Amino acid sequence: MGKHRVQPPGDNRALHSVQEILGLRPRTTTTANLGRPVFICIDCEAFEHDQSKVTEIGVAVLDTRDCTDLWPGANEKQWIEKIQYAHYLPVQYAELRNKNFIRGCADGFNFGSTAWIDLDDAKPILRRIFQYPSQLHQAGDLSTPLWDCRCQTVFVAHGASNDTAFLRKLGFDMESDGQVGLTVDTQKVAGGSKRAAIGLQRLLLSMGVQPVNLHNAGNDAAYTLQSMVMMACRDFANPGSVAAALTRFRGKMPPVQHTAFKAPQIWMGTAVRPGADPPAIVQRRKNTDQDPTSVRIRAERRRRKRVARARAKADPKAAAAAVKKRRPWSFKPRRNAT
Repeated sequence: MGKHRVQPPGDNRALHSVQEILGLRPRTTTTANLGRPVFICIDCEAFEHDQSKVTEIGVAVLDTRDCTDLWPGANEKQWIEKIQYAHYLPVQYAELRNKNFIRGCADGFNFGSTAWIDLDDAKPILRRIFQYPSQLHQAGDLSTPLWDCRCQTVFVAHGASNDTAFLRKLGFDMESDGQVGLTVDTQKVAGGSKRAAIGLQRLLLSMGVQPVNLHNAGNDAAYTLQSMVMMACRDFANPGSVAAALTRFRGKMPPVQHTAFKAPQIWMGTAVRPGADPPAIVQRRKNTDQDPTSVRIRAERRRRKRVARARAKADPKAAAAAVKKRRPWSFKPRRNAT
């Protein structure tokens, strides 16, 4: 099978834990201590020419406390309908677009609005998401306090080591800031490894899902959490079906489908909406209003320039003579090189 050989699920413990949390299996000690946790999936996109610049942050949240009507067990569609989504873009990297090695689509978030944030707001927003995951859509509004509803969290990612590394570049540490009780790597659950990686597109196609606008962090996080739910439900109903489905998708994958779609955009945190005055400009205008002398000086300079342009237009020779008289050195003839 070569590079794309299929292995049986390599992380059965994580898969069984997800099934226990969803009520498909009896609880063990590990999941019993978690209670009814919240699944938080994070995906990050970085600039292809400088991986230290994280240009997108995607979040998907499944709060099992909101799914009490689905217990015990339910079909995958009912669980997926309970997922909430968010997509954040730092304004500092608005001009950075991936197009050489992968086709990025930062504007094409399929599951809601894209929020522009300041780069320094990324860590506070992520901390609020992990502390108050049920209030995902309010996490980006740093001026609004969130009520205390903390709970145990389960971190989900496709290739978790890559995303935790990107989060560290934003100053967010999964252990100290996230306080995660369990980590689920969907790539390992599907049987992938570093030597035989299973891409998110391949995993979705094997489960009958045609992904659109991949390489958008918000979409990747959404599809990753959805794939976790689908693998848990399908493997419980038919053990080994996930690995068997992957065997039908080997070799080169078809091109990722993209649509000409632009998600609604909002501004959160301390990010400034385009067209509004940045704080520095507002402060400078405030200072000039308090200093009428500087305002008069600038007005007088503008008046003199208007008068000089009018005179030059009315009598070009006189204007040239005035300039020559004021700066005679600029009209000296060049000396011969002999």
